[in-house]
Amino acid sequence: MSLNKCSPSDDPRYIVPQTGYEWPDNNREYWPTDGWLTAEAENHGFDRVKLDQARDFASNDDLARALLVIKDGYLVSEDYYDECSIDASTNLWSVTKSYASAITGLIWDDNLIDSTDQFMKDLMPQYPEFEQITLQHVLTHTTGLSWNEEGPLWVQWILSDDWVTEALAREHLYEPGTHWKYSSGNTHFLSALVTHRSGLTPGQLAKTRLFDPMGIEFMVQDPPLTYSNWPEYIEILPQSWHQDPQGNETASFGLFQTARDMAKFGYLYLNRGRWENQQLLSEEWVKISTKDHETNIYGRYSYGYQWYLTFVDDKPAFLASGFGGQIIGVVPSLDLV
Repeated sequence: MSLNKCSPSDDPRYIVPQTGYEWPDNNREYWPTDGWLTAEAENHGFDRVKLDQARDFASNDDLARALLVIKDGYLVSEDYYDECSIDASTNLWSVTKSYASAITGLIWDDNLIDSTDQFMKDLMPQYPEFEQITLQHVLTHTTGLSWNEEGPLWVQWILSDDWVTEALAREHLYEPGTHWKYSSGNTHFLSALVTHRSGLTPGQLAKTRLFDPMGIEFMVQDPPLTYSNWPEYIEILPQSWHQDPQGNETASFGLFQTARDMAKFGYLYLNRGRWENQQLLSEEWVKISTKDHETNIYGRYSYGYQWYLTFVDDKPAFLASGFGGQIIGVVPSLDLV
């Protein structure tokens, strides 16, 4: 298999050094499969005053529903706001995209993809409209296709019979690989790809290969749900996932999880795909997914495979980010989620 590599670390545009992140030891004292163990923040290097300032800041944010801090594998801080609770599922919105990246990694690990440089039309021959777009372009939002994240064209996409066909019908603004443009349409290509190559939908694959081993409650909608308007797509599905007209989970949004389960997903990546005595996701996929592929987006951010890269102070970090302030942030050198 081949994967695209990144530029030298002395290039100031790049977040992740050539040597990679400073990863923590993933031979853990315990794993939070059955629940997080708690600990005093001060015993894990936190300044209590500064931590409380962060908690106060979150409590005054109108969008905040929960703030959890995992340090050295222990839950050292946990707050809920606006009637949210430990058991409440929330719409992850575009944080879902990072889960789609992980699920794509599963089929890559299974040798159902030879290379991220493969043309999508070869991976999914039923869609020759992909033309010169590769999997790498899809993963990094560099397909060159026009896109709108809101308004009539968004609704047109949502209400179409085939989301892949509808997204591919958008104007080709740029040559693939030359411009970064955020697109939920791009990410949804991954959902169709997973189903076509594996014979399982993203939700089915995630449940058996990721969520069940991690102790994350999840229900696949079977038979698939049907929708007649956009508001139905944002209705709460506790610990489940919305689907497109073909029954594929909506890779770009629509996954519902609790804050504690979101922390588990971040912890899986912090541990380079390892969970207990299993390598649920290959270390190679985790590392290449969280390196710079596109730089200087939204200012000082870079982009990996559906993950944002940035600095926390001077520490390289990666994060899943979604509408409404949904974030899973991982700082490997601090052993922090």
